[in-house]
Amino acid sequence: MIRRAALGDLDQLVDLEARVFGDQAWSRQELRFELSAPSRTYLVWADQGAILGYGGYWSGERDAELMTMGVLPEARSQGIAGSLLARLIAGADCKGLQRMDLKVRVDNPAAIDLYKKFGFSQTGLCKGYYQPEDVDAWAMTRPLSSIGPGPVGSVGSKPSEGQERIINHE
Repeated sequence: MIRRAALGDLDQLVDLEARVFGDQAWSRQELRFELSAPSRTYLVWADQGAILGYGGYWSGERDAELMTMGVLPEARSQGIAGSLLARLIAGADCKGLQRMDLKVRVDNPAAIDLYKKFGFSQTGLCKGYYQPEDVDAWAMTRPLSSIGPGPVGSVGSKPSEGQERIINHE
């Protein structure tokens, strides 16, 4: 089940961050800020109370920036990341935002493939973006409203006029 993340999820999210991102994991304080900031939207995928994945974006007046996506190693390849990403895209679209941007490690082909599947295209290379490893990142972007929330070319990837695509996150 996908639902809005809450401060009550903090302990599980700290654990998930550590297991997924290791030394690059956000701290408890950083996660608390992200979950509390009014310009942020975070969703979790929970199964019987256990959070298996999460993701979120920052929104400005016109654009969204995907801040993070993470799925526990034992829960990968089950469609969790794609489902979360579709809901995040749809939520940003429903807010009237025009595009979603992100940065992704160049050495993460699974994430790059997922983002491309959802209509993101590479717009540039950010040298040494991930520190302290000095790993480059691809900058990627995706228009909103023109493609729909799902994978490009999938059935229902472009909703019909007036079709409700997401529950209200607010």
